[in-house]
Amino acid sequence: MAKLELVNGIPRMRAESASPVIYDETIEIVASGAGAGELDGPITSGVNITLPSSKTYTGDELEVYLEGDRLKPVFDYNYESSTEISFTFELIVKDIIRMRIDRGA
Repeated sequence: MAKLELVNGIPRMRAESASPVIYDETIEIVASGAGAGELDGPITSGVNITLPSSKTYTGDELEVYLEGDRLKPVFDYNYESSTEISFTFELIVKDIIRMRIDRGA
């Protein structure tokens, strides 16, 4: 597979892996009885949440969304370890959190 990219303002084709690694998981906050892709809520501010599928991240490559809106590190959430984050606000039942890592350039 190839993709078009700009190199010094000139369009160039670049080979790309047929199966790029992209992490994209969604978590729904539920009242009780959490199953796959769910967490029991509400979740208090500052409580560590582990990334689904045993994913790890390094630095700000992790993108976090609440109800489709991209959140900002430090303001909305904090990196706690290579597998956990915590939010600076309470997550309530029916909140949908999306955690995503886009492939590198």
